[in-house]
Amino acid sequence: MAYPLKAGNFTNFGPRTILGRPDLASLIGCICADWSYVEYSTASFYSLLMGVYIDIVPGYEPPTHPVARQIMDALPSNHAKLDLLDRLATWVIRDEDLLADVKSVIKKTRGSSKERNKVAHGVWGVSEAEPDALILVTPFGHKMVYKKNDFENILKAIHQTNAEMMRVHHAFYLQRRALAFKDQ
Repeated sequence: MAYPLKAGNFTNFGPRTILGRPDLASLIGCICADWSYVEYSTASFYSLLMGVYIDIVPGYEPPTHPVARQIMDALPSNHAKLDLLDRLATWVIRDEDLLADVKSVIKKTRGSSKERNKVAHGVWGVSEAEPDALILVTPFGHKMVYKKNDFENILKAIHQTNAEMMRVHHAFYLQRRALAFKDQ
């Protein structure tokens, strides 16, 4: 778990500074890149939910709404996207257990988003006092020491978040698909 850098230890930060610790810098890149899978899964689920407004053609896969991804892409933040998904899920999903599960996944996604944002938008540096770490330089409070395990735990949470979003998406898909193939 990240911990405060001891007072008095110098931190060097600026463009490309973290490249002196390439293994850790690459984990920041992975956190940023892997978050895109969560965004993709969220947008895909939203598209399927929006598809309820398009008639199901018997014998064909459940439709997704062609404008849904454009709507998600236009939203400026993860928070706004998750709010929209939550509202649409509340409106569309009639299975109370599935809806409760979806709301739980959205809540977990918000938590993972906060950790991802801290990493993606943070100012990172290095300190000779912590040669196997990167230092998150905060405008207020303590500079925080992040080691490999801290970044790996954030990545693990992101991967779990994506798997959970895909799971509830698939559960709703199966309900919609059952309607499309009910007479076959």
